[in-house]
Amino acid sequence: MTGPDLTRRSALAGLAALSVAPALASAPPALTEHWVEAPGARLYVTDTGGAGPAVLLAHPVTGSALVWEHQQAAFAQAGCRVVAWSRREHIRTVVTGADPGTIADILTIADALKLGRFHLLGSAAGGAAAIQFAVAHGERLRSLTMASSISGIAEPAFKAWAASLRPAPFDALPAAVRELGPEYRAANPRGAQRWADLEKNARTAPLGAPPAEGVTWAQISALTMPVLWLTGDADLFVPPALQREAGHHYARSQYAVIQKAGHSAYWEEPEPFNRAVLAFWKRA
Repeated sequence: MTGPDLTRRSALAGLAALSVAPALASAPPALTEHWVEAPGARLYVTDTGGAGPAVLLAHPVTGSALVWEHQQAAFAQAGCRVVAWSRREHIRTVVTGADPGTIADILTIADALKLGRFHLLGSAAGGAAAIQFAVAHGERLRSLTMASSISGIAEPAFKAWAASLRPAPFDALPAAVRELGPEYRAANPRGAQRWADLEKNARTAPLGAPPAEGVTWAQISALTMPVLWLTGDADLFVPPALQREAGHHYARSQYAVIQKAGHSAYWEEPEPFNRAVLAFWKRA
């Protein structure tokens, strides 16, 4: 494994080279941008720096390293070192080979940036990478947060139950309708447009088939770190009942429901989202 091959200082406001309105966020921290060499890819990584506990953020399919503008300042001001990356086939990460990466990429980034033991937060599909990493490399984690996510759970009956909540026409809806709650879309059209602009530019290749790997109830029950199952009360993908069922299979599970939030709770209701996550990390 090799360390970052390119580093430069930037502000969060300069991260997204997109023609969109300014971010609706508090004053951003200064960020370092890295491109970390991995088998078959140069991974785009942002890092607030700092001597506090490290946090690694795994974005949804509809996002990238650029979507955490409501979390970076809040988590950094709470004393954390906040690291995010764009997964393969997402903006600014350069794919150079056929290696699928993802779980191995987390380990590559953690080693390259010397994160030590860190908190791992995965939102939506980012949770699949997060929970699979927790199963494979639990000794590296202080905690795991599954935000609006049951991705990566391979139990057939559970997967069928989740899929039954979203009939076939659901996938044809615009991403913003599927992933932003109606309260947010009605009350914050500017924020909804910002989310849509980031989503439009997030991917650099069409969405392929989901990875075949998954975790079982037995593997979840054998985890060793605290796990927070967090979702929005208006999440059409992962309503609270699904996360409660997943959490029942692990004794150290904790729960949080973000009111008025859909599938993108981190974006729609960042203040209660951040408070819930920071309180969990403090207990972990």
